[in-house]
Amino acid sequence: MQASIFKPRSALIERMHKLGTLALALLLLMTLSARSQEAPRVKVPSSAAQNPGSSWVEKTLAGMSLREKLGQMLMVSYLGVFTSTSSPDYKELLRQVEENHVGGLIVGTDRGPLGLERSEVYPTAVVTNELQQHAKIPLLVGADFESGTGMRLEEGTSFPSAMAIAATGNPKFAYTAGKITALEARAAGVQWIFAPDADVNDNPDNPIINIRSYGEDPKSVSEYVAQFIRGVEENGAIATAKHFPGHGNVSVDSHLALAVVPGDIAELNSTELVPFRAAFDAGVSSIMPGHLSVPALEPDPNVPATLSKKVLTGVLREEMQFRGLIVTDAMTMGGVTSLYPPGEAAVRSVEAGADVLLMPPMPDAAVAALEEAVRSGRIPVAHIDGSVRRILEAKEHLGLDKNRLVDVQRLNQHFGLPEYEAQAQDIADRGVTLLRDTPKILPLDATRPLRVLLVSLSSDPDPYPGETIEPELRGRMDSLTVLRADTQYANVNSLKLPSPDRYDVAIAALFVRVTDGKGSVGIPAEQFDFVNRLIAAGKPTIVAAFGNPYLISRFPNATTWVAEFSTNDVSQRAVARAIFGQVAIGGKIPVTVPGTIARGDGLGVPANPMTIEPVPAEASARLKPAYDLLDRAVADGAFPGGVLAVGWNDQLAIHPFGKFTRDANSPAVAVDSIYDVASLTKPIVTTTAVMMLAQQHLLDLDATVVRYLPEWAAASKSDPDPFWRSRVTVRMLLLHDSGLPDYGKFYKEAKDRAGLLARVMAAPLVTEPGAHIEYSDLGFILLGEIVARLTGKSLDLYAKQNIFAPLAMNNSLFNPPTSLRARVAPTEDDKEYRNRLIQGEVHDENAFAMGGVAGHAGLFSTAADISAFAQMLLNGGVYAHHRFLTRTTIRQFTTRETVGDSSRALGWDVPTQPSSSGQFFSPHSYGHMGFTGTSLWIDPDRQLFVLMLTNRVNPTRDNDKIRQVRPALHDAIIQALGLVQGPATALAQEPTR
Repeated sequence: MQASIFKPRSALIERMHKLGTLALALLLLMTLSARSQEAPRVKVPSSAAQNPGSSWVEKTLAGMSLREKLGQMLMVSYLGVFTSTSSPDYKELLRQVEENHVGGLIVGTDRGPLGLERSEVYPTAVVTNELQQHAKIPLLVGADFESGTGMRLEEGTSFPSAMAIAATGNPKFAYTAGKITALEARAAGVQWIFAPDADVNDNPDNPIINIRSYGEDPKSVSEYVAQFIRGVEENGAIATAKHFPGHGNVSVDSHLALAVVPGDIAELNSTELVPFRAAFDAGVSSIMPGHLSVPALEPDPNVPATLSKKVLTGVLREEMQFRGLIVTDAMTMGGVTSLYPPGEAAVRSVEAGADVLLMPPMPDAAVAALEEAVRSGRIPVAHIDGSVRRILEAKEHLGLDKNRLVDVQRLNQHFGLPEYEAQAQDIADRGVTLLRDTPKILPLDATRPLRVLLVSLSSDPDPYPGETIEPELRGRMDSLTVLRADTQYANVNSLKLPSPDRYDVAIAALFVRVTDGKGSVGIPAEQFDFVNRLIAAGKPTIVAAFGNPYLISRFPNATTWVAEFSTNDVSQRAVARAIFGQVAIGGKIPVTVPGTIARGDGLGVPANPMTIEPVPAEASARLKPAYDLLDRAVADGAFPGGVLAVGWNDQLAIHPFGKFTRDANSPAVAVDSIYDVASLTKPIVTTTAVMMLAQQHLLDLDATVVRYLPEWAAASKSDPDPFWRSRVTVRMLLLHDSGLPDYGKFYKEAKDRAGLLARVMAAPLVTEPGAHIEYSDLGFILLGEIVARLTGKSLDLYAKQNIFAPLAMNNSLFNPPTSLRARVAPTEDDKEYRNRLIQGEVHDENAFAMGGVAGHAGLFSTAADISAFAQMLLNGGVYAHHRFLTRTTIRQFTTRETVGDSSRALGWDVPTQPSSSGQFFSPHSYGHMGFTGTSLWIDPDRQLFVLMLTNRVNPTRDNDKIRQVRPALHDAIIQALGLVQGPATALAQEPTR
């Protein structure tokens, strides 16, 4: 069974659905939940629950009227959305339960003006509970969950199609899909899962099975079918193998007409029936026959398998000894309705051996016709009793005899869990299959400037083709131009390809869904022509094919072809992740594409971690001149020791040197030693936080400071000009041209954070705003407060959540705990303020008075952590496939701006001779220094950064020999890497601040 045809909802329900009146459904929830318990997780025995002599089953069966028995054999459909108890739809459902005594319900979808409308989990659970309470005998609720509960329930977990799972090469993933589907189904009140598809798709022209099958090899298909069944049956639900005796080798959609399965009995035994035997061995509880003409088993061309006694009783029951439930495919499908009226079709199906009639188009006619068939003797009562007994046994083994309700109040604890989504995504990632990449353009590199053209084309009505892949791609590139078309809302003929000089790479995302009633799985001719014109434009073009695996045969000119044999959200995300190397590509196609691709083909492409990797030892040895320079500096007393990190072309060399202090017994500095980075807090934390907020349009750089800190205006009367303060903007604080003084010993009077911040707020301006650059800690204290007020989080918490954790900067923090103190290099032996050796607490006195967290100082970190941060900036704002900043934002903040006779960038320093970066860093470089003896310089032109962490203030801040070391070190590194020719200036001194 594929997507089903449901009767339209009433206008009243349509209006309620559009208004989102789920709140009314929740009124039912509160009353029903009190009476419900969590559905038990039970293991259903193989071949459907068999428990001869069960007291509940036999007692229930004995007390049923003929009409009640016949009703048990019917399942009617419903859409799980909010439904008023006064609505015609609800009343009709209730009538089917109370008058026709239907034994089951099937949760489905509907065709809406904007495409497929799924049921919703809360209304589904609430309405199901309500109907269960009106049913004399518990209802057996089913759903077609071939690709997870998300196939029918809006909030459910979606798994890739069967073929996409098979492309992983690991049948255990089918078990995972079955398990999670069963757990979510039971939580929502669904016990019967109409999956897996056990068909062997060995006909490329099959218009309805295709990616719903695990492939063309019977043995391989059997492995996946068995695993899915075990996943379902071992986790509290019952599975259904379909479409017996095999729907894979047909060329007609059975939703439209009767499909014919060719081949003799030998062929059926060696191909079509193999997965069904595996399903029996795996303990499948039910079998769904297809509306198929099978001449090898049923010679009458007008008798589909669903209505054939030879197939259902002769083959399935007698020859194959299946003892579970037989449920028909949807009785609304053309394979039946084109042959017989509803009542006669129902009678013939039951005569043939079906236990349950799924979705009879006219339930009343089905019951009436069955009742007459029994009364006339056409169908013996014993035959009906046998089916009803099997149905009741299944209900008992599902625990419905003891508890038919679900706990709606706990539904969100068991449904749609993030770990379920993560497992589904992992399966989808592993199923991505690369069938061609002649130019070897994959993976694309998101760390370099890239303009992409995305063309999303759907061969079905789709108001927004590629709605998931588009945002997944957008964050990975500098610009994304999108064209989209489908077969109803936007015709491809209305699209115009941009000039090739406007993009670097094109991605053609082709969505070819398997949909009932469509009759094909091809691509419309006009879309085919458009893709060929795109390929012929001459720019690198990646075809990303979602769905039909055979489509590749129509595009021999496509040189890069990525296939994901599924169209849902996790599959779209998987392809985007694979194209950019976030995940490795390793899928293998489970079918043969005649004349084009062999089963098992698939190119492997390793993942690109998009992180900075350790440099090989021989490459690190190139930096020996720089290492020697640092050793001489230690010997000369410039600092006790430190850590040097050099990142170049995505490779990192980290070199610890010296000791924590000058004491002979002091520990040696280690690679993971932690340093108080002092003013590196400004660019790493505060500036980056401002960049993020500005990028999100939460902070306006050109807004006045008073807008974010209103109390700052109160001190205007102390300024040389009372109008100056109202002109100071956030941009000026970043650029250090606000007019604020550089520093103030506020800690001598302030007792806490509030007191010190009040004194910073009251500090008078010393120069006119915008006229002069005066490096100022005060401005960054204000910036830190702005970040805290805008986000509602302290600066350290914001940095942890938005910078440190996503970058895996696990050793970066404010106020290190005592457990880390042994790893922290001590700074000054303070003789004036704290009267102790400072170790593990911030050196800056104002930051200390503020509790260790301030916008200008307070960060402790390691060389590896800061290297990841620096590489993120060199990568254009992305690291480990996580987008932090756009390339535009980085360029905005790191571009040199000149004010008067000085230059800076927003939150960063820039090289001006003489510079601490030496004489060779490019004009586009940016960096910063820290008072304790730290520095970071980044050269985007050379894909280079140099980080130095020292504690030069130990034992005293009066030691300023580091001013000579820094520029010489940077020159030595540039020369050692062969980036310039000629000797470095021996000890070019950096400027004083």
